[in-house]
Amino acid sequence: MTPKSPAATEVARRVCASDAADVSAPEVAAAAADRVCAQLRTGLARWVGSDGYRVLLDRALERVRVEHPALNNVSCVGGDEPEMVAAVQAHGAAGVAAGITTLVVTMIELLGRIVGEEMAAELVKQAGTASPRRAEPGIGGGLDG
Repeated sequence: MTPKSPAATEVARRVCASDAADVSAPEVAAAAADRVCAQLRTGLARWVGSDGYRVLLDRALERVRVEHPALNNVSCVGGDEPEMVAAVQAHGAAGVAAGITTLVVTMIELLGRIVGEEMAAELVKQAGTASPRRAEPGIGGGLDG
């Protein structure tokens, strides 16, 4: 894989770290990874649409799975907890976390080709750190609330 953007990597780490408090049990680590995926889906679909999000996600997963086989059997659209638990049990919490972080970086880089890296990073940051209330359609308006 090509070198990752430092700005995209920093945003991805922040987004993924916000849900990584206690990952001692596979179920907890899986739930944290699944929440990141669900937040990204909800937040980014507001800006690129459901189909656009799915294309972006599929393209990113295609690239990331080569380097991170922990993501081979998960869709990363949210609601993947049983598959995420199996991935954590097989590859460890660190392996899944690394895969999810790389997935987020890759999504920023791919989206950045269209809207610019700075805007892509901001959209992902907003999506990944949104509260459940802000993630609901019709609540919270633009990028700043």
